[in-house]
Amino acid sequence: MIAERPTVLVVDDDRNTRDSLVRGLSRAGYEVLGAEDGSKAIPVLQDREVDLMITDYKMPGIDGLRLATTAQVVRPSVAIIMISAFVNIDTAVSAIKQGVFDVIEKPAKLRDVKKAAARALETRRLVVENRRLRADLEGRDAMARIIGRAPPFHAALTMVEQVAPVKSTVLLTGESGTGKEVFADAIHRLSPRAEKPLVKVHCAALADGLLEAELFGHEKGAFTGAHIARKGRFALADGGTIFLDEIGEIPLTTQVKLLRVLQEGEFQPVGGSETSRVDVRIVAATNVDLETAVADGRFREDLYYRLNVITIEIPPLRQRREDIPLLVQHFIEKYSRITTKHVNGISPGALDRLQGMEWPGNVRELENVVERAIVLATDPLITETELPATEDSRDPTPDSIPFRVGQNLAELERAAILRTLKAVHGDKDAAAKILGIGVATLYRRLKEMGESA
Repeated sequence: MIAERPTVLVVDDDRNTRDSLVRGLSRAGYEVLGAEDGSKAIPVLQDREVDLMITDYKMPGIDGLRLATTAQVVRPSVAIIMISAFVNIDTAVSAIKQGVFDVIEKPAKLRDVKKAAARALETRRLVVENRRLRADLEGRDAMARIIGRAPPFHAALTMVEQVAPVKSTVLLTGESGTGKEVFADAIHRLSPRAEKPLVKVHCAALADGLLEAELFGHEKGAFTGAHIARKGRFALADGGTIFLDEIGEIPLTTQVKLLRVLQEGEFQPVGGSETSRVDVRIVAATNVDLETAVADGRFREDLYYRLNVITIEIPPLRQRREDIPLLVQHFIEKYSRITTKHVNGISPGALDRLQGMEWPGNVRELENVVERAIVLATDPLITETELPATEDSRDPTPDSIPFRVGQNLAELERAAILRTLKAVHGDKDAAAKILGIGVATLYRRLKEMGESA
């Protein structure tokens, strides 16, 4: 956003030129700062909200083109004008390619500089306004994706709108499949960081040894297979938001490094000695009770309190049954487009059955059921025929696993895991909860069994 009195930074190693522009632009109503070279200008850009930078082209150390490139990294919305006694076609073209708005030949006349400044600031205003409108639209679109009117769900949505504009860490809690990732999307899209990256990490899906390198990056040769250096997710999310899903599955050794990022905004890549700094907002999610994990020694207490600044609890689907018709219609429209099936509704009997189910896998399970029903449907309406059998219509012993005395425990474990996954339509988070194990453990067991994870 441009202030009523825009801030202009004049960078020129020639003191007379610099002072003349500072005085002239100040009289024209701008707040004007001066810097004698590029190395002095960069800290100003970092510390002040500079709207326009006017820089000389030829300066000792960092020249005008390099400074223009750096300025747009440090202060992406800054407008830039370049003045030079060495203007030619090649210089002008290079400057424009670097994002410079205008190039003025020295000795620069004040009236020409003021005209160029007015045009550059107006163009910047339009660009900033366009970005703001686009971010607002994306934010509203992200909120539109969150479907529900039930009071406990509406309370969670209200919290999203309240916390999105600030940088505070947010902890999303709730059962698996309730929509925590969708909430994280909305928080990011409604925040001032919307134009920066939203980087997502499923902590439970990564082995302990890989998670640290995935989060913080690694240097070449840091471990077997590290043939090149690689940036981690925190570096990729710099300036934006990182979403740490299933944070309760992070091992204690990695929790120490994560705590340092939260406290100091810095970390060291695996195998590296140099400290990297990042500006990242953390949104974390968990479907386990972190207080219990702290009491059991599986989660650091100091990290828990750092994460638990703002908590948004997302209610399970069984506590918002009035939202099921809305969700069903949304999924019908979605998967009718994807599958090109002409399904446009659901019969009253089928909807009643869906509203009466317990949904241990929550919204994700409901989505899977509707997708399956559309694939099987032969008519425009989904009927009870396309839905999974209810408890009353199933085999009387569907949840039992027959075994013989002396049967291998590994075989029983395999049967328990695969049958549970089938019961929840492949939802690994829901299966892990039913089995009483962590999601990371479930992924590991499936890999050991030779099943696709």
